[in-house]
Amino acid sequence: MLDRLKLTEGWSTLILLWLLIMVPALAIVAAEYTDEGLQVLLPIGTVGILAGLALAKSRFPARWAHFFALVYGLALIAFLVGRTLPGEELTWRMRVLDLVGRQAVWVQKALDGTSSNRDSLIFVLQTSGVFWLLGYSAAWYTFRISRVWRVVIPTGLVLFSVVYYYNGPKPLVIYLMIYMLVGLLFVARTFLVDRERGWRNASVRYEEDIRFDFLRAAFVIGALALLLSSSLPVLGANDQVSGVLATVDRPWRKFQDSWTRLFASLNSYGTATSDAYEDTMRLGGPRDAGNRLIMDVQVPRQLRSVYWQSVVLDTYDGEGGWSNSTDSTQLIFPSEGRLRQPELLAREPLTQTVINYLPNSGTLYAAPLFIASNKQTFVDVAAVENGVANSVNWVRSRFVLRPGESYTVISNVSTADKTMLREASTEYPDWVRARYLQVPATITPETRELAAELAAPYDNPFDKAIAIRDYLRRSITYNDQIAAPPEGVEPIHYVLFESKEGYCTYYASAMAIMLRSEGIPARIVNGYAQGEYVPEANVYRVRSGNAHTWMEVFFPEYGWIQFEPTASLPVNDLPEGGAGGDAFNSIGPSMEDRIPEDDITLLTGEQLDQLADQLAADAAADAEALAEQRRQIVLRTVGGSALLLVAGALVVTANYYNQRVEADVDRSYDRLSSWARWLGLFFRPADTPYERADALARAVPDGREPIRNLTHEYVLRRFSPTPEGRAEFDPRSEWKRLRPLLWRRSLRDGWRYLRR
Repeated sequence: MLDRLKLTEGWSTLILLWLLIMVPALAIVAAEYTDEGLQVLLPIGTVGILAGLALAKSRFPARWAHFFALVYGLALIAFLVGRTLPGEELTWRMRVLDLVGRQAVWVQKALDGTSSNRDSLIFVLQTSGVFWLLGYSAAWYTFRISRVWRVVIPTGLVLFSVVYYYNGPKPLVIYLMIYMLVGLLFVARTFLVDRERGWRNASVRYEEDIRFDFLRAAFVIGALALLLSSSLPVLGANDQVSGVLATVDRPWRKFQDSWTRLFASLNSYGTATSDAYEDTMRLGGPRDAGNRLIMDVQVPRQLRSVYWQSVVLDTYDGEGGWSNSTDSTQLIFPSEGRLRQPELLAREPLTQTVINYLPNSGTLYAAPLFIASNKQTFVDVAAVENGVANSVNWVRSRFVLRPGESYTVISNVSTADKTMLREASTEYPDWVRARYLQVPATITPETRELAAELAAPYDNPFDKAIAIRDYLRRSITYNDQIAAPPEGVEPIHYVLFESKEGYCTYYASAMAIMLRSEGIPARIVNGYAQGEYVPEANVYRVRSGNAHTWMEVFFPEYGWIQFEPTASLPVNDLPEGGAGGDAFNSIGPSMEDRIPEDDITLLTGEQLDQLADQLAADAAADAEALAEQRRQIVLRTVGGSALLLVAGALVVTANYYNQRVEADVDRSYDRLSSWARWLGLFFRPADTPYERADALARAVPDGREPIRNLTHEYVLRRFSPTPEGRAEFDPRSEWKRLRPLLWRRSLRDGWRYLRR
């Protein structure tokens, strides 16, 4: 038994194998997909390798060894993962039943195709199973059956998928580089193990120092290859290649959306995106937005006015800085319906299909107010009461959007008119007063006095807002090349009373702070102005030059209403009383099949839920279509693979048969006669073997020598006193020289025949 357990492959092989399993495990732990539990991958992978080694060296048949490995793996995973369950009073029976129950719930949610799983322990449980299988199979295919690529490829694919789709701050590519180097060393070591086994069987003497030389050479080659690859240009930097990769990647990313529904609790990171806005902003100096294409937004019809919202900013520091005071971030799945929000008057649904053109975009742009999307989204919300989000501050895709990728969003846009807003209540809820009336102490008395002077003639927030808006449009000259405000000077005061020049961020900031000083809730919003309308496609083409900041005023029962104080853009004036339902130029007809016609300006929660359900149903239909497409691809792939396997089997069989024929001298001579007939040579019965050989040699002059050699060996074995022939003669080497010559002559004769 001790002899069988002796590690003839060498301890270095085992160490390299262990590193191959540990590197992907460490990468997953570093990715921090869950807050805890992933550390069990390290002992599970290690024990899996040791169990595989023991079973590979044992006398058990393969089926019994695999059965024992399954039992050992389930027991170890249940023990290690079960220990992480909360509750010291739980018995081990209760812990095992809990794990089984969680897995059963996950399977049920996977089958129904709609529910999302937020149990992070399921990811730990299933990943543990994967690493047990990787560890055991890697040891089996190293120490029982030498199949090196069945060791390297599966673990490499796991690591590659983790590195490729990870968008967090950790440099996981280092793990991939380490794996490539270790993998190359492992392949070199196992290759040498096979050679050593052959040398020992053939009693060939060799120095054991060759092991070190092999590993050293493999290390140097691997290091040079990694160094060279790091200096090569990035493949995606080429526009054509990037487009191809985006096309190939798009179906996978849709599948990824469905797959991550079953692991909704996993942490997700936003990669460095090319979005113009973040959750902070500072009033600064000149800007150059450029004219880069950002997105196309398809809508039912041309709108009277619209903005594409990015992020809400609600806190001003008094020194030119705005920030977003989000309370929480919610992960919303299409199948879960709309985001819970308060019901508002005079709102109308607007469906938008957005085509993204940025290389890496994280924000989902939509007209205010966001309801739902067909993408998995992170929604930053503020002032959450009883599960209802009173403010949507930022909507981001869970996964980075690639160029050409599209998404659908539904917004609940305002159709309120002037009369509605003039008569709106001024009884602001506590969450509004606590957040949107903040005015820093650094705001100068002159700014406050100007706001009071402009608002004094009016008795309602709407007209006060209009008065301040119009004053800013008249008094501040639009200029996006201004210098930054001087050090120590409050920027809003500087623009209002000294420079009297500015661009959108200054206009919106001044209006918001002046309204707040009058007790009117206000905030600013970053995003894009509507862009250029393309009527033949019902599309708004938005470019970087449309980057914009506007401000919003809160009206109880109606929510946040947009105002445009920037002098360079249209005033966006609201219609007079009684025209509220037409404020957005007939958006409603495109939604007739989803929203009842009795009161389009007063959407109930049930109606909004129906709208979100419709969007979820559309997303589910897309997912089913994608699944069918994947099935067709799989069938075609399997069919093509089967044909390749059959063709390969035929080639192997034919090659095996051909070698057997060519290794036999008598059958080789018969094959010469067959080739002669194929080339149009017909022999008389009285012709001797040498005469026939000469005739064939005249037809194929370059093959004269192997033809004569094969014929001479046939004559020796058939007619000489020594039928065993020449011991050193190898007919296969002669055929190796002769075969291409015969094929070339045959193809040439065939081509001539076809031409005639």
